[in-house]
Amino acid sequence: MSDKQSSKLSHIAPVFPVSDIAASIAYYRDRLLFDVLFEWADNDGEPIRYAVLGREDVSLHLTQSDQPRKTTAYCFVDGVDGYYELAKAAGGNITEDIADQPWQMREFETVDPDGNVLLFGEHLDRTES
Repeated sequence: MSDKQSSKLSHIAPVFPVSDIAASIAYYRDRLLFDVLFEWADNDGEPIRYAVLGREDVSLHLTQSDQPRKTTAYCFVDGVDGYYELAKAAGGNITEDIADQPWQMREFETVDPDGNVLLFGEHLDRTES
């Protein structure tokens, strides 16, 4: 059996290029209530240039960039209404309020300081609304 047949993908993590990593870390930590899991600087005393943030089983990677480009990621949530209320109360930049969508998802949209879009959604058959 070849290695290709025995391999299994485990998860994927979006990487958002950002212009000010400290501001982006603060946004995800303070407004979307993610934990800072990892920060990297090339040498002690140098600015952070890479970070990993997480909440439950989801992780998001940030990389310092002189030329950030807008990226979009979709995060599936169990209990999207509760998370929406938490993010809204914490001052998250909610650009589309939570709503049921024709594609059978209940979702809301946020945009970070660099214009990266993060959507949070739950299949309608799993919601209580």
